[in-house]
Order: sequence, then C-alpha cells, then structure tokens
Amino acid sequence: MREEAIVKELLKLKKEENYRTLKLNERKGINFSSNDYLGLNEDKELRVEFFEKFQGVDLLFSSSSSRLLTGSYPIIMNLEKELEIIYNKKALLFNSGYDANTCLIETLFSKNSLIISDRYNHSSIYSGIKASEAKLLRYRHLDYTQLENFLKKYSSEYEDILVVSETVYSMDGDRADIKKIVELKKKYKFKLLIDEAHSFGVSGYGECYETGVLDAIDYLVIPLGKAGASIGAYVLTDELSKEYLINKGKKFIYTTALPPINVAWNFFILKKMQEFESRRENLVKLSIYTKKLLSEYRIQTISTTNIISVVVGENRKVNIISENLREKGYLVYPIKEPTVPKGTARLRISLTAYHSKEIIYKFVKELKNEIDSIL
Repeated sequence: MREEAIVKELLKLKKEENYRTLKLNERKGINFSSNDYLGLNEDKELRVEFFEKFQGVDLLFSSSSSRLLTGSYPIIMNLEKELEIIYNKKALLFNSGYDANTCLIETLFSKNSLIISDRYNHSSIYSGIKASEAKLLRYRHLDYTQLENFLKKYSSEYEDILVVSETVYSMDGDRADIKKIVELKKKYKFKLLIDEAHSFGVSGYGECYETGVLDAIDYLVIPLGKAGASIGAYVLTDELSKEYLINKGKKFIYTTALPPINVAWNFFILKKMQEFESRRENLVKLSIYTKKLLSEYRIQTISTTNIISVVVGENRKVNIISENLREKGYLVYPIKEPTVPKGTARLRISLTAYHSKEIIYKFVKELKNEIDSIL
C-alpha cells in the first residue's frame, strides 16, 4: 500500500473508534481478559514443580532449527507419542493455533474442494480456506439446518468436502453441538475439522475426547495459548495426513521448532491434565454464579460457558465502559469489528478458576453502574 493510503485507513479507524494500540500489561488490577481459564499460568507452585521435575535436564531456550533439520528434540518426539496414546491419532506439534489451522487447510484442500464453515470460525480458518482456493460456504452460526441444506445441495457435486467448527466460540461464549455435526457426517460422509482452542483444559483433554466422538474427527486442532497456559498447537489426525503435512505443509517445513523448554511445559501440563478437575469444577460454579448475577442486574448475555459476552453496540460506548472499569481496577478490554460484526462491539469477560465470587460480585456491580451511566 502507498503511504497515503495507509495514513487514510488509520485515520478512518480512529474516527470509527476502532484504532488499535499496544497496552502495557503491568499486571495491575483484576484481569477479566485473560484466557488462562484454569489459572495454570498464574500458579507459582506449579512452575516450581515443573522446574523441580526437569531439574538437571538441559532444556534449551531455542530449538535453533526446523523440525526437518535438527529441531526434533527427544522431548518433542516424546510429547507427540504421548498425544498419540491419549487420542489414538497421529500427532504433530505446530508453533501456534493460527499456523496449525491455516497450514492444515491450505495443504490438504484445493480449488477442487468444498469447505463449509461456521460463519463465526476463527480468522486462521478463513486464512487457510482463502489460501487453499477451495469453494467456501458459510452457514449461520450454529445453524445446523442450514449446514445440512448445503450438504444436501452440494454433496453430489463435490467428492472432497470439509466441514469446520470450533467447540467453544470465544466472542459469544457459546458451544457448538459437536454430536449433531457428527450425526450429519455419518449421513453425508464429509471430512471434519474441529478447533478446541477454548475447550482444551476447561473440558479436560477437550470436548471431542470427553464426549467420545474422537473417531469421527478427521482433523483435531488443539491450540495451547488458553487453558493450556503455553504456546503451540497439537494437530491430531491420521497417519497419511500427518505424513503429507510434514512433506508439503509450508508453515511446518519452514518454521523453527518450538523451544524445548516450552515443549517440556506442554508435556508437563498434558500429563497433569486429569489433576485439574477441581479447577474445572470451580470454573463451572463461577460461571453459573456470574450468569445468575448478570440476570439479576438485567445484563444480557447469550454465553453458556465461562466466556461472558456483553454486547454494548457502539464502539465509543464500549471504549468508555472498558476504560472506566480499568480505572476502577478491572482489566476487561473491548472487542470490536472485524473480530465481531459491526454494531456488536462488546465486553468479553473471561472467567478463570482463580477468580472468586466476592471479586465477581464487586465487578458485576461496577459493570452495571457503567452500563447504566452510558446506555
């Protein structure tokens, strides 16, 4: 882009109150914008246990190579073997959920494919679809009647069909009906990609694992930057797809592998996942409590999870509410287009296992005051 065009676009964003800036995280205030759902990243005792467990192990801070050269350290290979035992699928570790989704779709699908995607799927999924040049159909969010109508219409025209869904949607805080999608798969014989970014950890090994539908999932993507308290992403698939990704996936081939110390932490959390059940139970209780409290204060949300979405509407108003709450010690940042549809700017309140009912009560009371003062 020419410099004049860049300046014009930035001025437009500022006028629409949709301009982004980097904000220094000084760890001050109560954080309601963190994706550390189980509180693992904030757990100092857990970190001490990790370093004690790997005491004497030479955990490097860089792999200094791609996986296909010298980046496949024993810890990475052992992690993938452990994943294969748990999920009964072949595993491949990527550096991020964005890379995993994009690489998987752009590598395994082409202009001869049809990809049917929930309209609210993550940007990484649409980046992969665009790069693949596949025909794209978007069904209305969680509208499985429309999904089936697409399948009825196009199943005879395409031999290669992929349906893509997340399990938990982070902007509305609602859940997909994975069992319903699996039922449709049995009927129409498509390939199925599921992203578990916001359900891994919160639902143990993920909702697909916990609901017993793993066998029906062709490509399971598990990003680790949320309840996984880390970085990277697991791709669980069949042996042929894994082999093809290793040989043709550009974002895998040409990327320096994750540092061994990060991989060791991923392995550590994976092995301890079943020990976090009390945190999961507490998070469910806090979610129920919060939604009940919001209802009492007549604050609407369609959330069914620990991610609470409160739609304000206008960018200006949501900016003011967010700033006022931060001044009162509550970190909760506004979400605006293009992340969410225009006119649906919102506060995305992320509950974690280390919040308390007392903290939540005080926060919701302040939230109510701020909403009433501006709406």
